[in-house]
Amino acid sequence: MEPPFQVALLLAATAAACAAAFHAGRRAAASPLRRQLLEAERRDETRAEEDRQLSARLGRANAALTRRAAALERVLRATPELRAHLPLESVLRHTVEAARDSLGHRHVLLSLHDRLEGALVPRAHVGLEEAWASLAEVRVPAGPLAHDLAAPETAEAAPLRSLRRRLGLAPPVAVPLAAGSRVVGLLELAEPGTGAVDAEEDRVVLDLFALQAVQAVRLARAYRTVRLGTLRDALTGVANHGSFQETLRHEIARHGRSAESLVLLMVDLDDFKAVNDRFGHPVGDAVLRGVVARLLESVREMDVVARYGGEEFAVVLPQTDPAQGARVAERLRAAVAAAPLPAGPEEPLPLTVSIGLAVYPEDAVTKGALVECADRALYAAKRTGKNRVVRFTRVPSAADDLLAAPRRAPRDA
Repeated sequence: MEPPFQVALLLAATAAACAAAFHAGRRAAASPLRRQLLEAERRDETRAEEDRQLSARLGRANAALTRRAAALERVLRATPELRAHLPLESVLRHTVEAARDSLGHRHVLLSLHDRLEGALVPRAHVGLEEAWASLAEVRVPAGPLAHDLAAPETAEAAPLRSLRRRLGLAPPVAVPLAAGSRVVGLLELAEPGTGAVDAEEDRVVLDLFALQAVQAVRLARAYRTVRLGTLRDALTGVANHGSFQETLRHEIARHGRSAESLVLLMVDLDDFKAVNDRFGHPVGDAVLRGVVARLLESVREMDVVARYGGEEFAVVLPQTDPAQGARVAERLRAAVAAAPLPAGPEEPLPLTVSIGLAVYPEDAVTKGALVECADRALYAAKRTGKNRVVRFTRVPSAADDLLAAPRRAPRDA
């Protein structure tokens, strides 16, 4: 028989081995369960993170929808205001103010498409007072304005964008204004404030505002057409003398506020009395209508052609500097001289015009004085050769005695 201590030692070793085996078996049995528990915890954490991300996205989407709804409400509130102002200049001014208030950008520029020049011409702004003198002179090709606000052709055909580096502005948002396939203009937005409409996320807001702006501009133009119908010369269809006086008065006041220049042209048909004497007044009337047609083809939509009286016409060129005015005047002269004019049943008649040019405010700051300056320049053109353009400040000194000669008195100047 083995000694008692050996038996005890053997029993202890056996117990330890059994305990170790038990714990090992227990650990082996618990390992799959632990893995399952760990995987479940990871899945819970993943779902929790996904829930947090989804909640954040929903929060951002809800905030965006709230901002969009607020912007849409501002645009809709602005709509009656836009349509309440029928004169075009008033509509343009209220449109840029509404864009600032409803779209949330501090700087807004509205340019209209000039059909004759094929360019965008800045017409109204807010927040760009110091830069307006430079902007008003900008002419950029309109091109095929894209409905995609980020498209290169939209971004490039933008007056404000063309000067943004000089003005220290971030790239403006360009909002095309179009009626179907016809280009109406371009709205540019810069320096977004708090709550400003985002060009990418809130395109529907920009599209709605653009639609309202286009409708307001078209309504103003239709109003002008109807209104001028009562102020037109019965023979030629252009503005009559009274309408010219009213237009020039309004434009001088407007340009005085904006510190822009304006050009007035006085256009007179050379030797027109001989046409009437030789062929009669019906032929003379046909020639007048032909001259008017060529004048209208050679000016911008924003310009005003009026019959001043007899065979004399006045052309008001808003937002035009002396160099631009001289180019327009030369274009008018060349258009009339280019080919004989239709004369009803008679053969087409060759005809030329003489043009006097005066500039507000360089030559005169009142309506009457500006008309007088343009008339004096016209007189010099007639007496120094005809078929030419003469600017008031460039009247030849040799013609001073001619200018001092008696002339017809200005009418309602």
